[in-house]
Amino acid sequence: MTEPRSSPAVVTRALWLVAGVLLYLSFGYTEMMGSDLWWHLAAGREMLAQGTVWLDDPFSYSAAGEPWRNHEWLADLIFYGWANVFGVPALVYWKWLVVVATYLGLALVLERMGGDRGAAVLAAAVALALAAPFIDVRPHLYTLAGVVLLLHLALERPPRRLPLCLLFLLWANLHGGFVFGLMALALLVFPWRSPSPGALRARGVTILACALTSLLNPDGIVVFVQPIEYAFTDSPYRSLGEWLSPFLPGGIRAPLFVPALGVAAAAIVAHGVVACLGRGRLPWSALALCALTVAMAVTSRRFIPLFGLSLALLLAPLLAALFRVAPLRRLSPFLAGATLVLALLRLAPLPLAAGPAYHYLTAEYAYPEHLVDVITGNHLAGDTFAYYNWGGYLHWRTGGALRVFIDGRANTVYDDDTYLAYLRVARARPGWISVVEDSGADFFLWPLESAGGPRLLAELAATGRWQLVYAGFRGALMARRGAALPEAITLTQGYPLELSRAREALRRGAWDTAEGAARRALDAVPWHQGACSTLASALRGQDRAADAALVIAGCRRYFPTRYLR
Repeated sequence: MTEPRSSPAVVTRALWLVAGVLLYLSFGYTEMMGSDLWWHLAAGREMLAQGTVWLDDPFSYSAAGEPWRNHEWLADLIFYGWANVFGVPALVYWKWLVVVATYLGLALVLERMGGDRGAAVLAAAVALALAAPFIDVRPHLYTLAGVVLLLHLALERPPRRLPLCLLFLLWANLHGGFVFGLMALALLVFPWRSPSPGALRARGVTILACALTSLLNPDGIVVFVQPIEYAFTDSPYRSLGEWLSPFLPGGIRAPLFVPALGVAAAAIVAHGVVACLGRGRLPWSALALCALTVAMAVTSRRFIPLFGLSLALLLAPLLAALFRVAPLRRLSPFLAGATLVLALLRLAPLPLAAGPAYHYLTAEYAYPEHLVDVITGNHLAGDTFAYYNWGGYLHWRTGGALRVFIDGRANTVYDDDTYLAYLRVARARPGWISVVEDSGADFFLWPLESAGGPRLLAELAATGRWQLVYAGFRGALMARRGAALPEAITLTQGYPLELSRAREALRRGAWDTAEGAARRALDAVPWHQGACSTLASALRGQDRAADAALVIAGCRRYFPTRYLR
């Protein structure tokens, strides 16, 4: 008969649980220009409008009518459904829910392995800290959740075929990371300690059943081939920041990755020592998974979160053994309390309100909101050579009225030549204007002050074949001579227009005018990054540095962003 746990032990376990939930939530505030979110929303809306998941590309003119291999179709429907019911800003709640559930689930798996909740909560926190720079409002979070469910079903347990098949059926329609899941499954169910023919055959049947189940998706075997081609061929798309090695400059930085490699090496040595002393067995599945994810992560930084999950598998049993030492065991309630305090301190400056959180977590302020207001308000439509990161935003806001040359859907729609042509334009290489004009574009839409915008816009205007339609807060729209345009551009009133007026006044050095327009924008949306920074700039232009500092401090009370100065 199992003795009931003492009341202090129950309280300590509950304290660890609460501390874990809050700590994991605090890692869900990564600021990222998640340009993919917009086309995911647009895709969900388009599938419902057309009544089918098999779409010919409705959003571009370079691949118009070509099949769109959207292996994340189910995630797109979930995104759009969530946004339709709760509002687009509420997608931050979806993100937090998935992140907390995933890493709390990981902690429960680790507790089963090591027998200590505190060790499990902390090991899962290490995994999430390593993954945090990559935590975005994107379907890749489903792969992290899928791996955790896979660990729950198959790690150091007899594999249950039906639940595993159901997992892969869902996973293969949510995100292409299910291919990694199949590799991980092979490592998890392999009979490392007794590889008999019968055991190997049974495990092989399970893996085959899961792989065949994964074929039940709109594109069949293509969903297997496409991620593998992307990962192992010399595609120019691999020059995108998220695909770069963490040892190369550019892209998302992961400052904990190199120290984590050292921690992993030390953990492997520690497990070897424990095994040699006869005090435990080598965790072969965890070791194999760690080796696989390290190899993936050093090739592409986007796989670092997967390495974090496998690292937690190595750390948790070692921490659990350490926590069983008498002095540390007695300190467990205090460690749980300290972890709770740390979580609360991390959360204290962070908002739970959807508006400011969404604004900063998706870098909503980095998109041409006012320019698109002008486009939709004047019913402009046509083929548009647009900035890559803004393509999905145009799909979502214009419903396909502006068809783009390329966007963040990358090789699921566009071939390598299309991307290389875009790079020629983006890098202003010789002949770039011919690329734009030969593509058949009616419009050219680009950032006004970044991404080489001033040079590109000026050179295009200098040809005499293009004219400026409108320049807003973030971007400018140019049209080819002869394109269908209204006689006069109608401006939509609201804070985006005030922001554009403020920025234009800044360029002229009209500080008072800029201040007034920026204040009106900030009154409408008091957390808006663009309004905050523009107002501060206008005040500094009047030698009112103290007032500018107060504005920045006030804005940071809504969200402690690093990108507001």
